[in-house]
Amino acid sequence: MFRRFVLALFFMWIAVPEVAFTAKPLRWPDERQVGPLICHADFPLDDYLSFIQDITRLQQDVLDTLGVGETRQVIHIYLFAERGTYRRYLKKHFPNVPYRRALYIKGLGPGMVFAYASGDLEIDLRHECTHALLHASLPMVPLWLDEGLAEYFELPADQREFGSPYLAKTRRHLRFRRYAKMSVLETISAVEQMDGNGYRDSWAWVHFMLHGPPQALDELRSFLSDIYSHIPPDQLSNRLKQRIPDLDRQFARHFRR
Repeated sequence: MFRRFVLALFFMWIAVPEVAFTAKPLRWPDERQVGPLICHADFPLDDYLSFIQDITRLQQDVLDTLGVGETRQVIHIYLFAERGTYRRYLKKHFPNVPYRRALYIKGLGPGMVFAYASGDLEIDLRHECTHALLHASLPMVPLWLDEGLAEYFELPADQREFGSPYLAKTRRHLRFRRYAKMSVLETISAVEQMDGNGYRDSWAWVHFMLHGPPQALDELRSFLSDIYSHIPPDQLSNRLKQRIPDLDRQFARHFRR
């Protein structure tokens, strides 16, 4: 949800502990690699292996749903058993980053996800790893779409269509026509501008494109394909209106079903 934080640091180098492979002694008590994910933890990961595998399934879900290309970079996940250790680590290595329960940070190197073993660890990791997977495949993602996709994919696969608390909130607000049009969300340029309503509306437009008219999903995939191919895309709202002239009416109808 909006208490999480995404920070893209494209113009500064971030120092993190060197990744250890079999030729070197481990720098963390436990480290595992599954596909593009390299997981580092300060506690044994044996009880979390099934969930790490679930994150790899998340990768396939993102690729299959959005039609984007394979991940181009590895993704490092840093896990801490205790919140205090997590806070101290962030304060030491990233003193200028505001504290959040889970973080995705993109420096000049691979994407990095940081989290501690809270009761919401699985949701946190799916959310932040969605950001990481998107940015490992694509050169850029519009901020509102980045957050809307992360909000959507943070839930287990069988809950994504009908299990989000945003569903009831969106339906309630639509009764009073209180929601942001996609063109408004596209003006957001910094995560600090996103509030709870912004996250809800970003999720809602993603839900509409993934579960609404087939033309909407087709255009989303085409939009992301252009980004993947380094073709400057027009605003997604403009592209969708060309395919669905009564876009806002279709959006409202989707949530009244």
